[in-house]
Order: sequence, then structure tokens, then C-alpha cells
Amino acid sequence: MTKMSPITKPISTIPEALPIPGLRFRPYAGGADLPAMVDVASAAGAANGDTEHDTVDSMRVEFSNMTHVDPSQDVILAFIHDRLIAFSSIEWADSTDGERHYRSLGDVHPDWRRRGIGTAMMARNERRLAEVASGHEFAGPRKLMTWLHDLDHGGIALSRQRGYEQVRVYHHMVRPDMDGIDAPPLAAGLEVRPVSRQQLPQLWEAIAVAFRDHFGSYDVSPAAYRRWSEDPLMDPGLLMVAFDGEAMTAGVQGAIDPGENAAQGYLRGWTDPVFTRRSWRRRGLAYALLGRALQALKERGMTSAQLDVDSENANDALSLYRRHRFEVDRSSSEWHKSLTA
Repeated sequence: MTKMSPITKPISTIPEALPIPGLRFRPYAGGADLPAMVDVASAAGAANGDTEHDTVDSMRVEFSNMTHVDPSQDVILAFIHDRLIAFSSIEWADSTDGERHYRSLGDVHPDWRRRGIGTAMMARNERRLAEVASGHEFAGPRKLMTWLHDLDHGGIALSRQRGYEQVRVYHHMVRPDMDGIDAPPLAAGLEVRPVSRQQLPQLWEAIAVAFRDHFGSYDVSPAAYRRWSEDPLMDPGLLMVAFDGEAMTAGVQGAIDPGENAAQGYLRGWTDPVFTRRSWRRRGLAYALLGRALQALKERGMTSAQLDVDSENANDALSLYRRHRFEVDRSSSEWHKSLTA
């Protein structure tokens, strides 16, 4: 069990000053900051080749239900005069292989990259994470961690300079059309049933159990559940879940983001996450349910589909998705370095 102790050191809330006229930093001040943060995240994502669509509503759910984070100290905003140009946050979570990961995340508007702003924010985040870690009694390895898109060349160069190493690659995969969808029957004794909002806690637990033996750190806190269940894109009608009696054995979460589709000029749905609990693996469940999820998206008018996958998934998910004609579209990576608190 992790024992928490108070942090006695002063909190490093603001990065160092930089010789940029008008630059100032301050902590996150609440919902009024969200529209400008969405603009920065959208611009940064577009520059990095990311097509996911942030909204004020989705970001409000995220920032209202943060885990292990004090937004007044752990979320920092950078302004040029009154214009928001960057923001960063930290968090921590335990991995499935006994490590504790202390994450530094952030976005810098592409107009203001390569000015030292990202460097200052990452340095500040590392100091703050060391302060947080100093209040943890944890026997396992501790790692500083960040997440980078492969087109974020500046972020990758900065992370390498600060001693981070790439430890895992994740692919964003796209099925380019909805022709010839294969949805074979389920194994005997299993059936697909509708999932109501009242059953979402049970589904959350089934997903958490299924991912316990996957690579990485997974947040299964009540706050993480709220972020997932209150997401504006949550649509129980697109949940394809197989039941064995009353047990949820496997499933695919479908979703449609109208904002993303409008911005990108396509009709594309999500089929992510895909999960199968250990006792029901190797029965073709994930393949069959993914086919049903694709059919449901097609019935809603979608003409393509997408998902994210760990390139080294131990259950060979990459091959499963390729059988459903998903192709790698872009990649991102997880980067680590050891933390000395």
C-alpha cells in the first residue's frame, strides 16, 4: 500500500522567466480558461498530424475530474500579453509491471515553438513531479514519462536532450471504407446485449480487469471513471458487449465525433477501446465484436473507422485489426527516464 506524506518543500508553480517580451505564466484558473486551451490544443494537434477534436465540453469533463492533480499547482498556462500560447499539466499513475509513472504533458502553439517555452515548462514539471514523488513511499521503480506524436519533432528533440528514451510505439489505424465487414457468430453461450448507462460501472470494471496485463499505466480511479462515462461522445448505443450470463466478457466501444468529422471532412467513427477479459480470450470474440461495431457505425452513416493500438500488444491486436482492414495512419510514442526524487 502506498503511504502519502505531506510535501514540505515550496511548490514550484511557475517556470523560469524567458527573454520573450510579454511572456508570463500563471496557474490554471478554472473553466474560463478552457476556450483558449482548446484553441491551443487544436492548433498543436493539427501541427502534429493529430485529427482528434478537443471541445470545451470534453476538456471541462477532463479538468473537472483530474486524478492525483491539484490544478491550481499542476496545470500551468503561458501567455504572450493576454493571448494563451501554451499549457502543461502533470499526473502520476502506477503501471501494470510495478512502476510508478510521473507524467509531464503539454501543448505549445506552433507559432511559438522553438522559443524555449516548452523547455521551461518541462523543467518546471520535472521539479514539481520530484516534489510530488518525495511525498510518496513507493518501493518500485519511478519513471518520468511523456507522450509525443511522431511529427512533434521539437518535442522529441527536447525529450532526448533531457534524457528521455522512447520505450513504446502506438499506432493510429484507419479502416478506409466500410465495404465487406465481417461479423461472424459468437462462441456458443455468449450473446451481445444492449448496455444501459446504469451498467456503465460494470463495463468500466470489465475493461479495467482486461487491461491489467497490458503494457503501461492505467488510471482506474473514480475520477477516471467520470472522465470516461461523462465524455460528451459516450454513446451506449454504440457499445458492443458480449455477455456470458451476467458477466461482461469482451467489448468494443464505438463513438462518433461530429466536430472531428466536420473539421476533417470525412465521416469516420471510433472503435476504441477493444477488450477481452483473460478467461474468454482466443475465442474470436474481439474480431466478432469489432465487426458488429463497424456495422453499427456504417448504419449511422460512417464511411470509415479508426482506433489506437499498442504496436507490441501481447495479444497480437495489430494482426486482429489488420484482418479487419485497418491500416497504420500515424504513430505516437511513450518516453521514459528514471526519476530521482
